[in-house]
Amino acid sequence: MSRRALLLGATGLVGGHCLRLLLDCDEYDEIRVLTRRATGVEHPKLVERVIDPADIEAQADFFAVDDVFCAIGTTLKQAGSKDAFRRVDLELVITVGRLARDAGVQRFLLVSAVNANAHSPFFYARTKGQLERELKDLKLPLLALFQPSLLLGEREVPRPVEAFGIRFSKIIDPITRWTDAHWLPVSGERVAEALIGMALMGPDTGTYRVRFRDFIVYAGKFRDKCLRSAS
Repeated sequence: MSRRALLLGATGLVGGHCLRLLLDCDEYDEIRVLTRRATGVEHPKLVERVIDPADIEAQADFFAVDDVFCAIGTTLKQAGSKDAFRRVDLELVITVGRLARDAGVQRFLLVSAVNANAHSPFFYARTKGQLERELKDLKLPLLALFQPSLLLGEREVPRPVEAFGIRFSKIIDPITRWTDAHWLPVSGERVAEALIGMALMGPDTGTYRVRFRDFIVYAGKFRDKCLRSAS
C-alpha cells in the first residue's frame, strides 16, 4: 500500500540522499518537501514548497502524511550564535514534531547526534538532548531518534571535523567494520537508507534510539525491499 512522506532538510547531506531514495522507492507515491531553498529536483512524485522557516506554522496542511523524515540541522558557525542555532536545531524541529503529531503522522524519524544528552556540559550535545527529550514528550506514535557519529559524504559547505572523520575511518575500517561501536563514522547515504528502511519495515509504535549497528540492519532492509523491486 503506497504511502506519503514529508521530508525536511532535503538540501543537506542526509536529506539529499533521503530525497533521492524516497523518489526512487515504489512504496511511496508522494514525497512532500518543505525547504528554505529549492532542491532543483524535478520528479512526478515530488511536491515541494519553498518557505521561510519562520512561517512553518502556516504549513500545517502539508503534514497530512504517513511518515515525516526530519534531517534539519546546522552548525554553530553557520548559525552565527547559540541563540540562532537553538532556533533551528531545537525550536524549529520541536514545532515540526508538534505539527506532525497534530496532523496524525504515524512515524517521525529524526536525524540527531550520537552524543545527544540534555545534561551535557557541551552546548551542541545538550541542545540535541533537549530536543530529543521534548520530542518524546509529544507522544508521537513512533519516534525514531537516529544518532550518527561523524557523517561521511560531500557537503556544499565542508565541515573540518567530518573531513577528519573520513580520513580516520579509512584507517580503522579494516579493524572495526564488524564492531557495534556507536561512535564509528557512517555515510550520509547509509543513514538515509536506514531512515527509510525503518519507516517501511520497523515497528509502528514506540520510541527508539537508532545507532550504528541499527543503520547497517535497516539500510540492508531498505536495499532488499526497494532497490530490488526497482531493478
